[in-house]
Amino acid sequence: MPRYFFHISRGKHTFTDSAGVKLVGIAAARTHATTKIRDMRASVPAGRLQDWSGWTMTVVDAKGKTVLEIGFDLSPRPLN
Repeated sequence: MPRYFFHISRGKHTFTDSAGVKLVGIAAARTHATTKIRDMRASVPAGRLQDWSGWTMTVVDAKGKTVLEIGFDLSPRPLN
C-alpha cells in the first residue's frame, strides 16, 4: 500500500509531514486531505482565522512526487 505525505503551506511557511499515511491510492489520499483540512478549519475558534486563501495542502507520494494540491477552501490547485 502506498504512503502519502500531507504538507501544509501558508505563504512562506511550510509544515512538513514526515510520517505520512498508508492509503490505497490517490482517491483515498484526496479524501484524507479533505478530511484533514475540514478538521483543521473546525478546530480554529470562530473569528480567529477567517481567511484560508493562503493555505494549501500538498500531497506527495513516497518518491516525493506531488500527486495533489488542494486549498483550504477545498478547491483543487493545478499541478505544473
